Amino acid sequence: MPASKPTPRVLFLCTGNSCRSQMAEGWARALRADLMDAYSAGTNPHGLNPLAVRAMREVGIDISGHASKRPEDIGVTLDVVVTVCDAAHEACPVIPGARVVHVGFDDPPRLSRNATSDDEAMSHYRRVRDEIRAFVETLPEALFPVGIAVGTTTQEMHMSTQKNTSCCGPDCCGGPKAAAPLPSDAARDDAVREQVREGYSKIARSGSWSAAQSATAATKSACCGAGSPSGGGCCGPATFSPEQLAAAIGYSKGDLAATPESANMGLSCGNPTAIASLAPGEVVLDLGAGGGFDCFVAGPKVGATGRVIGVDMTPDMVTKARGNLASYTAQSGLNNVEFRLGEIENLPVADASADVVISNCVLNLSPDKPRVWHEVARALKPGGRVAVSDLALLRPLPESVREDVEALVGCIAGAVLVEETRAQMTAAGLSDITLTPKPRYIEAMTNWEDPLYRKIVQSLPAGTTPSDFITSLDISARKR
Repeated sequence: MPASKPTPRVLFLCTGNSCRSQMAEGWARALRADLMDAYSAGTNPHGLNPLAVRAMREVGIDISGHASKRPEDIGVTLDVVVTVCDAAHEACPVIPGARVVHVGFDDPPRLSRNATSDDEAMSHYRRVRDEIRAFVETLPEALFPVGIAVGTTTQEMHMSTQKNTSCCGPDCCGGPKAAAPLPSDAARDDAVREQVREGYSKIARSGSWSAAQSATAATKSACCGAGSPSGGGCCGPATFSPEQLAAAIGYSKGDLAATPESANMGLSCGNPTAIASLAPGEVVLDLGAGGGFDCFVAGPKVGATGRVIGVDMTPDMVTKARGNLASYTAQSGLNNVEFRLGEIENLPVADASADVVISNCVLNLSPDKPRVWHEVARALKPGGRVAVSDLALLRPLPESVREDVEALVGCIAGAVLVEETRAQMTAAGLSDITLTPKPRYIEAMTNWEDPLYRKIVQSLPAGTTPSDFITSLDISARKR
């Protein structure tokens, strides 16, 4: 009977051994203890990050007892070293006999450097925590070259790969290349988020969606040559104001009068507060709050005993929204609105803390919509309700539209079919789901010859219009 192969020993290495490597070790011990021996260390260890401990405790894993250490302190022969931050990869120590794989993750302390509280910072720790989990779930198979079985001894593995282990870089020793960073859904999701964050930063700085379109178009020499006229296409601004759009989709003059002028940037595709039936004393959570427009509409409806929490992942937007607070308080006499930096896939709020979740043309920006709906369900109190306005598809869009970054920032390229939205909400535990198409928004944008919609028209099959494919959707539901 052949001897069993030894369990691979895997070291997760990061500079400080305080956050990412510790979380990776925690996940590996929790999920893959029967298939691999996991360790963590740092090139310059400096203690354990308390927010990393908190993030892991939320998923039932306690890493509070992990010591921050160097590789030489581990005392075992290692098979694989996984560098989980760029600094460790660039300065990793020589570990004889170990194969090196680099899989970099974002640094939560860096991501949360502008957070005003630990609760706000936690959204970043949760995202990186979950990305590390997704990677660990591929182990140990993903760490070994094709054709080399999991559990192959160190000697056998090195005879097969002929890997030179005197350095960490892919080509620095002249031998075969180290394994390339593993592609992941998390990396692709991050790229989408960064595109959206960049686009909405421009909107925050310019003051409105149409102004940002115009400013961006001015730099596009491919379609806006010197002396080209303004107005229409990718070269000119939209022909409507944020106030005109708000009136067209159902906001009252009273709603507009109660909000700071700069809060309305023309980013709405519906009026979620109109379907939320807000009552005094309720806690409202707004996903993708932008400049705070819907938060400031909701604030007077819930009154001094209520609370409105706006969440946005774009620092420029959060700064703009917070800058509008003084004007809101002066106009309303209320101090019941706050804004937090965070991603809607990892909401910086406690479980069962909101009576109502609202959102306005934001969920389609998320690359992981099922997770957003699960976060909505987590944040809602039992019996709490959803009131969302967003864009949805009546039928699939042409690929040329879905690949367009401008369409993504405009919430169109990320839209999913109406019934797909229903399925995602049901899977998250929401019930009493009502999806009501509202074609007026799409018709208005098309009739006003918004530059993005004019561009979309050019990509659609002959004889069709945007409203044949896209609809504004009022979404309501309850938590079971």
